[in-house]
Amino acid sequence: MHCHDRKMRESVQGLAAGWIYNRGMQDKDRRLSQQLAREHLERGDGQGWFEELYRQAAGDLSVVPWADMQPHPLLLELLDQLEGRLNGPAVVVGCGLGDDAEELARRGYSVTAFDLAPTAIEWCRKRWPESRVSYRQADLLDPPADMLGRFSTVVEIHTLQAVPEELRRRMLAPLASLLAPGGRLLLICRVREEDEEIDGPPWALSRSELELLCTQCGLETELFEYHATGGETGSPRWFCVFRRPPA
Repeated sequence: MHCHDRKMRESVQGLAAGWIYNRGMQDKDRRLSQQLAREHLERGDGQGWFEELYRQAAGDLSVVPWADMQPHPLLLELLDQLEGRLNGPAVVVGCGLGDDAEELARRGYSVTAFDLAPTAIEWCRKRWPESRVSYRQADLLDPPADMLGRFSTVVEIHTLQAVPEELRRRMLAPLASLLAPGGRLLLICRVREEDEEIDGPPWALSRSELELLCTQCGLETELFEYHATGGETGSPRWFCVFRRPPA
């Protein structure tokens, strides 16, 4: 099934029970992340603020907007929905503090997880000292050669929306390049209407942007849904599965 218009189904997903941290928006102070993003963007650097944020956070989770300390609830729903159709090896893109990667490992996947920020990777290794996940520092714009075409399952949650549109469009082909033939990309992000102006971060994505994974990167659509409440703020989310055709 290729990218084309499909009827969108609204689905209301309850939040997963947190064991350390409350996902509530009221617990997050986004001022530091937005300030750092603006400062780096003014210098023409769309990604440098991630490492700076982790470094300045110094262990304070309240200033890292995506540090929920639990796997994303829509990922749990996707994994349950696709049980028996997914397999390993798997990779988590922009892994943050590792909760999604650890959930995949708990379910039996062989998992690699990478993030641009070295401090985030150090934090993961400290949080999960006995982990079976291979945590690596890497840049999605230039993935290591040993990752290309390797993974049967690729997970991307809220990474593309953390960078401006021009930069993230350059990330689509490298993201697709991680998939092995027949592999699936699980993607979750905020929804932007086609004519909506966004003052990020985060910078939500339109449907037409995501469909570039098909029209320009050779993937096919297996699932493309609209979730009316899909995250900690209740903001709508795209809930997608793309597949690289078998060889």
